[in-house]
Amino acid sequence: MIERVLAIRHDKIGDFVLYWPALFLLKSALPKASIEVFVAPAVQALAEACPYVDHVIVDTGDDKATSQKFIERNYDAVIVSCSEFRIYKMIRHLDSAYKLAPKHNWYQHLYKHTADAQYKQGEACWRGGCMLVEHFLTQHGIDIPELPQQYWDLSAERQKWRSYYGQEGNEKLIFIHAGTGGSSGSLSPSDFANLSTNISDKTQVDCKFVLTYSGAEEELAQQIFDQLSKKSIKVVMAKPLSSLADFAKSIVAADMFIAGSTGPLHLAGLHNIPTVGFYAGRRSAPIVRWQTLSHSDRRLSYTPPIGKRTGKNMSLIDFNAVEKDVVAYLDANYA
Repeated sequence: MIERVLAIRHDKIGDFVLYWPALFLLKSALPKASIEVFVAPAVQALAEACPYVDHVIVDTGDDKATSQKFIERNYDAVIVSCSEFRIYKMIRHLDSAYKLAPKHNWYQHLYKHTADAQYKQGEACWRGGCMLVEHFLTQHGIDIPELPQQYWDLSAERQKWRSYYGQEGNEKLIFIHAGTGGSSGSLSPSDFANLSTNISDKTQVDCKFVLTYSGAEEELAQQIFDQLSKKSIKVVMAKPLSSLADFAKSIVAADMFIAGSTGPLHLAGLHNIPTVGFYAGRRSAPIVRWQTLSHSDRRLSYTPPIGKRTGKNMSLIDFNAVEKDVVAYLDANYA
């Protein structure tokens, strides 16, 4: 009987968010087992808020102490989704009956159990984590559950957070996060401001724009705020919340989330919120690989022309097409 499983995913925020489908499969298939994760410090609060996680171990950098914690937890299985030689050294002495790692890098040969975790062309990268879990469940004769329509149901908190962001009457809250990170591209504050202005002017929906930011991103948000305020567009600066988990929860208030940063986009995807994402134009297709967890009909994604000279120039995006698509979505779903 499997009573305790450790899943190792100690990298960036967006990567951990895209691991939620795999965690859902584990918890749904093994409801009585303790599903535990090893994560980076920046992800701790979000991991603790995840409904599919029962215990969190944080990567402090002290590998010897962490290995001792692993031993004390007495795992029946370890699934290494973020594989490094360092991780192998931390878990090699565990008495766990089953240790599974992906088939990449030379140290895969040090594991007794390995599986293909390479998502196929045209698939999103979150499939990789699911492939490992599916292999684990199949090898143990456990049925693979169906994935849900939505990974984080916080509908009961929606009105609370809408009030927090100042929603009034029939206003629809359009969140904009102007920072950049991961495989998304960086739009200029002017591009965001012009896009917001045209959306507000053309849609039948009563919009209020909520500008979210963290740290140095405040300057970008302020520039957008100043430009929209001059045009009498309804806009607010969203004061950062005290923790990543609170921010992630608060996104349930959004009616649409527009960003050039994969982390916040992925958080919105957990709530199945309509997302508008901007990605670099690369042949590796980050627009597909890093797509959000929102339903396909709730994902609007754009890139500049693919190429070495054009792929990173976000000003080359066809903003007329973006405006047309966003307005059409808002009018069809909210007007």
